[in-house]
Amino acid sequence: MAIITAQTTFEIQATDYLEEILDLVLLPEAPGLDALRFLRYPGDILPPLIYEQNPDKWENFDTVPLTGRPLSKTDLTLEGSRTAQWPGYVADRPVREVWKGDERRLSATLYFFRRLWEYWANPPADGYITWWPQDRTSKGYNIHIEDVSVAGGDTVIMDYIATRNGYLVGDLTFTFRILGEAA
Repeated sequence: MAIITAQTTFEIQATDYLEEILDLVLLPEAPGLDALRFLRYPGDILPPLIYEQNPDKWENFDTVPLTGRPLSKTDLTLEGSRTAQWPGYVADRPVREVWKGDERRLSATLYFFRRLWEYWANPPADGYITWWPQDRTSKGYNIHIEDVSVAGGDTVIMDYIATRNGYLVGDLTFTFRILGEAA
């Protein structure tokens, strides 16, 4: 019987190496300051809108925007599955602030609602409206206001008795997108 053998000699040479740098997202602690949030219109054409009270709840913001989340995907393979995560993100998620209210609980004053509506109904021709969540961080953000609604959906529902006394019932929801940090 014949024996067949083969041999290969190869040499490994030093080559350039690949280095990747990744910015980590670290969330600073916020002790829950009592400072009120406010909006500022470019050029102060509208007066600054200082919140009468901070919202009861909000979405997609802590001490930094939580709107940019990494994308991941899992595919089936012959041996199980493979998961890939892309460090890029979809940054186009809205931030919502909600002042809770119902038939028995007032959410906000009509004065505050009307000033918020003015900011939304008059988008600036130049520059950005800035949002300053001082209770969470010292940074401000350029924003685009998407919606202001009362009592759900894209509607404004008023209650006769409450409005006669200068208040709103039902949730007041303020929706906007963060475009970047304010200078």
